[in-house]
This record gives sequence, structure tokens and C-alpha cells, in this order.
Amino acid sequence: MSTKYSKYLTPIRAEIIGSDTCTALGITAAGQAPVLALCRRLVEADYEPTTPLEAWRGNILCLKVRSIGEAARLEINAKGTGFIPLRAVRTASPVRQTGVPARGVPVPCLEGVSWPR
Repeated sequence: MSTKYSKYLTPIRAEIIGSDTCTALGITAAGQAPVLALCRRLVEADYEPTTPLEAWRGNILCLKVRSIGEAARLEINAKGTGFIPLRAVRTASPVRQTGVPARGVPVPCLEGVSWPR
């Protein structure tokens, strides 16, 4: 099905529970962005990616998702102010792997601790 017809599909109704859980069609997802996680699970369960989703908390509509396929490819940015493409692998800041400080890097003085030179 073409995405241009997705506006004619009946939206999936999802329920937001607490601050970190979302459920729809017998599938539950939890995490920092539970609606996005639920969209990923729905796509994995072979629901049509162009299907829209409405997230409700009780009788209040909280969020409309244009298509679960599009939302499945997003994550919240580091500042929590928008969305970025989902990354499969996260990278961390470099960390020293040994107890030996790099040369020329100041080290706090610790009483009774000596560093090999």
C-alpha cells in the first residue's frame, strides 16, 4: 500500500499507562519513549507501516502518529526536545582502559596511591 493512502486507514488506538508504558492490539512496550517503542513492535509484528496511531491516556488524545513505520525509525534526541533517526549502535565517550593516566594529564593527588611511570 502506498503511503499517500495512509490518511484513509483507521488509526490504531494505543493506551498510555503511567510515564513509560504504551499498549495496543495486545502488544505492550515500555521505555523512555513508549509510543515510539510500540510503533517499532507493531512494525515487527507485521502491521502495515503506513497505519496511523493515536495514543490516549484515558479519554484524552495525547499524541497522533502519522505512520507507525515513520515513528519506528525515530528516537528522542539527547536534549529531549525533538526527534532524530534511530541509531542501531550508540557510541560512548572514550574512556581510559587502564589505571595509568595518560602522560601530561593532571591527576588528583590521592594519598597512599602511586601510579606506575
